[in-house]
Amino acid sequence: MQIGNKTITFRMSAAYVAKLALLTALSFALYLAKFNLPIMFPSFLEMQFSELPALLAGFSMGPVAGVLVVVFKCLLKFPLTSTAFVGELTDMLLGIVIVLPASLIYMFKKDKKHAALGLTASTILTVVVAVVVNRFISIHFYTELYFGGNFNAIVGVCSALYPNATADTFYAFYLGLGIVPFNLLRCAIMSLLTFLLYKKLSAILHWEGSSLIHRLSGVYESDSEEETFELAKKVANTLKGGETVLLSGDLGAGKTTFAKGLAAALGVEEEVTSPTFTVMNVYEDGRLPLYHLDMYRIEDESETEELGFEETIPQNAVKVVEWNKLQNLTGRVIDVKITGGDDNCRIFEISDSAEHKPHGKKEKIKKERTAPAKIAIEKGQA
Repeated sequence: MQIGNKTITFRMSAAYVAKLALLTALSFALYLAKFNLPIMFPSFLEMQFSELPALLAGFSMGPVAGVLVVVFKCLLKFPLTSTAFVGELTDMLLGIVIVLPASLIYMFKKDKKHAALGLTASTILTVVVAVVVNRFISIHFYTELYFGGNFNAIVGVCSALYPNATADTFYAFYLGLGIVPFNLLRCAIMSLLTFLLYKKLSAILHWEGSSLIHRLSGVYESDSEEETFELAKKVANTLKGGETVLLSGDLGAGKTTFAKGLAAALGVEEEVTSPTFTVMNVYEDGRLPLYHLDMYRIEDESETEELGFEETIPQNAVKVVEWNKLQNLTGRVIDVKITGGDDNCRIFEISDSAEHKPHGKKEKIKKERTAPAKIAIEKGQA
């Protein structure tokens, strides 16, 4: 499906199904873990945060996945319904309103600003829809179901919270003091949890079917830019922030092409260019900040200290360094040595400091059926 210049794709794979099932199960568990706040809201307004896994699915797997988690969660609740499915269908509608706008806005530009914008838009829409649904559907239905159509009975249920409410003024009290602040509070908590958890769970949420241990060390062959991008994606899927990726090889070996593939896999949409003359390029629109350094023109480590790299680069950033001059690297270091093979073949020898020992077996990079992320790249593996 095409929206503007973005395409929403639905790709079914074993990893996609596994993540969808896991997030749906978690969402269903949270759906059952309801509680009320009788001092603040009517007792029949139950607080629950089952849309949180759906938001995580929408941010990491796309809007379709987020909506599916909401739908499946509510369908699982159908056999347990006590409201003739009306409660579950209402929750399904509100869940979609929470998840869909947030994940659509985040899909257009994956950064904190658009995540916050999306969650804010979803919160506002959810409050509006909740007011409309409660005013014209829910209260009328529950009055008939539980009180035989006696509207004064439901007014009496809320009298402890709204002692001045009458049958004529009930909706003003209930919607203004109940539904609006209740949904604002619920959405605010879920938005905050999404911000706190998304980056921490990123490796799992972006898992594509390989071992979560993500063993990288080994020797790989690449015959094309596409295969180099696939290898870079394999590396990117293991990154959580704070890693240093060292790229070494002769001029034209493919260092910048690998950096472009890494950036694309992290969600960077800007054009990635070699920082030969600028020394450092910064990309902050991906799921992790990416700092791309080219130290070809730097004499030694003392010059890097003068340039203040250590103070400039945040701790959660991924550093990609070509022609490294840094000596005392800390944290996880992924060393990528690139050499030329026969014809257009490139040999990538990867050593990951997070692993005990590298694999000695040469691997051929497997192409995925999906096309690599679109990004402007140079001709050849420069």
